Amino acid sequence: MDTEALHDLHDRCLAARQRFLQLAVRATPRARIQELAERLGLAVADEFTQVGEAELAYAHDLATFAAPPGRTRAIDRVVKQHALLQTEAALVLNGLLRSWFSVFRVLAPHPDAGVVLEDVLLGGEAWLLDGELAEAAAQGAVIATRLARVQGFAMTCGVHAVMDEPMLARIRGALGEDTDAEALAGDTRFVAAIWRHALQT
Repeated sequence: MDTEALHDLHDRCLAARQRFLQLAVRATPRARIQELAERLGLAVADEFTQVGEAELAYAHDLATFAAPPGRTRAIDRVVKQHALLQTEAALVLNGLLRSWFSVFRVLAPHPDAGVVLEDVLLGGEAWLLDGELAEAAAQGAVIATRLARVQGFAMTCGVHAVMDEPMLARIRGALGEDTDAEALAGDTRFVAAIWRHALQT
């Protein structure tokens, strides 16, 4: 696949990703989104404070990929509703279903497009084909985000946080012998702490 075809595929997948994420947010009770927004320090209950869509996107991420005890995730409900899809959109939906949150370091530009990321928490590499983020992320930069893999490349699930080396060192320091990196990356409290950092900075 040449670069132009690759970008066309990515654009179609990006549009599908947005549709599915919007469906997940619509499937989430407003009170739940407000609760998550307030957990992130967003003053959504204050009628005099305007919270923008860019800030709310972090609460939407938690609403989509995390669930209260005894409940299913919003993304799981969206997948169930679209189980018969057979198109590229089905690949995107499967990527969202299996997406993972972690901390990544930008290793180098990918030969075709985007950048190669190292997963510094869970190990391994991912090919990020996400236009704006790939262009903005300098080699060596550290970002926390949720990735969905589609046909070999990965795209973010909408939001990310830029991290500095001291913060990365604190996270690595917390990963002692008794800490499961996969459990940490999947812990909503850990994700929420990273998103609070993103909103504050």
